[in-house]
Amino acid sequence: MRRSSWPARSPVGWPRLGLLAVPLAVLIGLTSYALLTFALSRPPGVDVAAYWNAAERLRDGDPLYAAGAANASDLYRYAPWFALLWIPLTYLPQEAVTAGWVGLMVAAALLSTVPLLQRGPTGWAAFAFFAPLQLQGAVFGNVQPLLVLMLMWGIQRRSGPLWVAIGASLKAVPLALALVYAGRGEWAKAAWAVVLTAGLVAPMLLFDLSAYSTSPGPNQLSLAGVSPFLFVPVAVATLIAAYVMARTRHGWLAGAVAVVATTPRLLSYQAGFILVGLPFNAPSRTETREVPTSRA
Repeated sequence: MRRSSWPARSPVGWPRLGLLAVPLAVLIGLTSYALLTFALSRPPGVDVAAYWNAAERLRDGDPLYAAGAANASDLYRYAPWFALLWIPLTYLPQEAVTAGWVGLMVAAALLSTVPLLQRGPTGWAAFAFFAPLQLQGAVFGNVQPLLVLMLMWGIQRRSGPLWVAIGASLKAVPLALALVYAGRGEWAKAAWAVVLTAGLVAPMLLFDLSAYSTSPGPNQLSLAGVSPFLFVPVAVATLIAAYVMARTRHGWLAGAVAVVATTPRLLSYQAGFILVGLPFNAPSRTETREVPTSRA
């Protein structure tokens, strides 16, 4: 019986690991910073328009799910509750709301990555990779950094199914994390994650979905944009791995990989979902119970 925690390393192992991890992180980090530079070259908060416009349509009685291109500011594909929460903000100056939202996303990006700096060379390498990606999503004003932070904080707590459901109602693929609950024998949690997700998503049926866009649109990393025939078996394999590896110390990491692998439109900053499965996200003793490491 043991709790999931950051793997212990011997004093000799850390330098050896650093020699491998740090150079790789530098190369990956340079790519990440290039993507962040691209984000900074665009107007901050470009994704906020989709949330704002959806809330205005809902407020004014117009169709919530309007037709539009995959990157259009009118395209809204989240559950209605998120647009409902934005309605009070539409009575404030849009520039101020955009600035405040982007600031909140930047804070979420930092809170989700700064703890990595306390984990030695491996953590430094992870920080070099994930911090620019989280900040890229934050600069766009996308909800991604907040969603990642929320899942990191809540996934292993008793309230975990609620956080999975909230994430799945916004970006669908976090529901893959319910497989980790199932693989750990926590069937009630897995069931609650599905039921709560359905409850949050079901109000979509009250709206006209004829203009709802099902096209994933352009993406940077997903296999779906390269070959659907390759995407499907890889996605299924990662889902199976999330269930099979659930009781190991890498269970949540396997679940996070499944979230990324099943995303049909995978943009670079969405790789931040991997942070949800890193071992430093251990819950407090009062928030969880021990899970056997074997199925016996």
